[in-house]
Amino acid sequence: MIIIGSARHDENGKYSGGRAGDQKQKINSQGYDMSGEVSTQPFYVHRLGWDILRAKDPNLANGLAFSMALACVNKNVGYNQNTRLGIVDKGVLTDVPVNADCSTTVRACIQNCGHKVGNFTTANEVAVLLATGLFERVPYLTQNELYNGDILVTKKKGHTVIVVAGAKERIVSPGKNEFPEPTSVVRRGDKGDEVRWVQSQLKKQGAVDIKIDGDFGRITERWVRAFQHSHDLDPDGIVGDVTRRYLRVRWN
Repeated sequence: MIIIGSARHDENGKYSGGRAGDQKQKINSQGYDMSGEVSTQPFYVHRLGWDILRAKDPNLANGLAFSMALACVNKNVGYNQNTRLGIVDKGVLTDVPVNADCSTTVRACIQNCGHKVGNFTTANEVAVLLATGLFERVPYLTQNELYNGDILVTKKKGHTVIVVAGAKERIVSPGKNEFPEPTSVVRRGDKGDEVRWVQSQLKKQGAVDIKIDGDFGRITERWVRAFQHSHDLDPDGIVGDVTRRYLRVRWN
């Protein structure tokens, strides 16, 4: 199943007037929020059709998928077009309640990956993002051709989403890691070089702002969960055998 993430509407099903933060969030047994103001949902073909923008750099592509997953499970990110810039000011990891709309959520995800692209709406999003040189426009064929981090924009002003879990994967050389790979489960509260290995692999795969400090704290756990989301793994925030196997290579 292809999973996309976006800012959808406020707690009243409207586009303005909502309170800061997500009043509707409900995390399901798979770790996804599919009912909140900013949330994930199965891919669908929009009535206006989709344009697809694909990051040229796999690191950016993966970072976008991770960042959208983080925004969708952050209860502090809600929807209100009138205060849409809150997520841009505070970021997808905000610890204070803010609001967003679909385009500023995409913008904040790009910003979370280290790129400031300026303001846009769905009316000019394609032109603005192509002008950065970071993306290429690809045709929509079938959902089986959607990759992690693909940005989908309606062909007319309307909506924009990011693919959180894509259907196809390409293995890319991950490069060397100077730290030892863990031989047992690594989780929040752990410290040392095995944690640094996890943090380094996450950074290679798009978690650009993660600190390689050997401390498995709240931020590292969030990135692990986002990585698990984007690979359709159990998002428990724990690096066991399966998650570690996926971390060994860089995927797009």
